[in-house]
Amino acid sequence: MKNEKRLARCLAVAVVGVAEIGAAFAQADPYYIGASQAITWESNVFRVAEGQPESRDAYSTTALLLGINQPYGRQRFFGRAVVSYNLYRDNSQLNHTPYGVDVGLDWETIGPLSGRLGYTDKQILARYGADQGPSITALNLERSREFTARGQYGMVSLLSLEGSFVHRQLDYSAPEFAFQEFEQDAVRLGVLYRPSELLTLGAAGRYTEGEYPYAVETTPGVFQSDSFTRNDLDLTAVWVPSGDSTVRLRVSYTEEDHDVVIGRNLSQWTGAIGWDYKPTGKLAFTSDVFQDTGAESAFTGLAQTGTSAVGNYSALSTTVLIRAQYEASAKIQLEASGRYIKRDLVSLGAAVQTTGTDELGQAKLGFTWTPTRSLLFGCFVGWEHRRTDSLVYYAYTANLASCLGKIKLG
Repeated sequence: MKNEKRLARCLAVAVVGVAEIGAAFAQADPYYIGASQAITWESNVFRVAEGQPESRDAYSTTALLLGINQPYGRQRFFGRAVVSYNLYRDNSQLNHTPYGVDVGLDWETIGPLSGRLGYTDKQILARYGADQGPSITALNLERSREFTARGQYGMVSLLSLEGSFVHRQLDYSAPEFAFQEFEQDAVRLGVLYRPSELLTLGAAGRYTEGEYPYAVETTPGVFQSDSFTRNDLDLTAVWVPSGDSTVRLRVSYTEEDHDVVIGRNLSQWTGAIGWDYKPTGKLAFTSDVFQDTGAESAFTGLAQTGTSAVGNYSALSTTVLIRAQYEASAKIQLEASGRYIKRDLVSLGAAVQTTGTDELGQAKLGFTWTPTRSLLFGCFVGWEHRRTDSLVYYAYTANLASCLGKIKLG
């Protein structure tokens, strides 16, 4: 009862604050401020193995939202931020404050130079039982960060040059999962060719250096790092066959070498293909298939992953994503999505390496109702199941359901 009263007070203060501040922003479209409240139920919070006692629980998420999308001459600054408080009914040790920040600057000169600077920082509850490691029920927060800098010379010409730099870092609050932490830097230089407005082709070289600082525990409390380098030759294409269809393609030849965990060495083709299709004004489909190392797969679309943790330590992952949206009316939208991941696993954290594969399937079905421009309500149900062929890992099943209310002014 004490927790519920505290939650009610926090929500009341948040909503009142949003209403007062929102009045000042009501006429400023480039800005928004808001608040949301969600209640979520999970059947297997810690993702324990099938046949083991499962821990059911419900938790509330109270969040404050901020956003900006402001042009300044030829430049455009954009950003969004959310800070939340998650309050669990039974597992109070999991109460925590997740947050997400995504900011950037699109820049352009009078000449043929343009580019983007971007930074994403997200802290979220790590996925229990989803990866190798000790079974714990203590709080384990995952923090992921990514900084990107991209430049292009030649904006709408037949040929243009592009270059980029990306820094990524992944950390965990629980020391038992330090072996999954890593950081890496990548530089990329290439050329784009536009034979028409409907087709853009590209070729680029990419070089990456990274490290798992706590990859192997040689003796209790003593760790050996695993450094790696990666070279990629990227071939890309963006094709717009019609106004309602866009196809994106990347094919890369990848060589990745590790100095300690050599089982994670890679020399093969990787890549991704995506298709956005909107056959009618009410119906839209998005599908993506990509195959890459766990580190690369984890950070794909980091800023769009919302409340999902991104950690993926696998040597190689094949991922299929499908999403469908249907506007039943001007105010009601239905959505269905699915994700399938197959991973080739090589263990970290121990001198004796183990291998195996696992497959994870996820499905979600829900709806949103937007009675006014500022209000949104929605509910969804979800399911996930993992199976594996290795004795080191295990299968599990989890079901979840959630409802959300959101107010956004600006």
